[in-house]
Amino acid sequence: MIAVVIVLGFFFALTAEAVPCGPFYALLHPDFVALLLLYWAISSASELSFTVVWLIGLLQDMVLGDVLGAQAIAGVVMIYLLYTGIARVRSLASWEQLFFIFVLLLAHRLLVWLWQAWAGTVTWHFSLLLGPLIGALLWPLFALTLDYLRHALRLNHT
Repeated sequence: MIAVVIVLGFFFALTAEAVPCGPFYALLHPDFVALLLLYWAISSASELSFTVVWLIGLLQDMVLGDVLGAQAIAGVVMIYLLYTGIARVRSLASWEQLFFIFVLLLAHRLLVWLWQAWAGTVTWHFSLLLGPLIGALLWPLFALTLDYLRHALRLNHT
């Protein structure tokens, strides 16, 4: 059952990423797939391997029409950085995790930007920092909502 919920969550997150939006919303748009990866890595690390993260990143690259591998590499590095301090992050309340989530989302965004810049498809703009900031500010609500859903469906976590 937990695998079905995870797959459905990533389906909705990828759909939210692919919906066309105006330029202002695009600046403020948090990476919902990255937020979901972080949530499942924190709450149920055994369900989320690096291979799964890599495949989700490749799928996200294809859905977004991005440089192939940008989201995949950034996702794997982000989850690796999280796993190095997972015990510390798990011991904090969701609102206390804000700083860690911001740093991880920022690392993810910068790695995607570096990959795209290397391919020659983007230029730097400070507005790239707004998405990770908005994502980190949404983290407590996002995590509490998914915790409620996980407990309502009686999904076990490790």
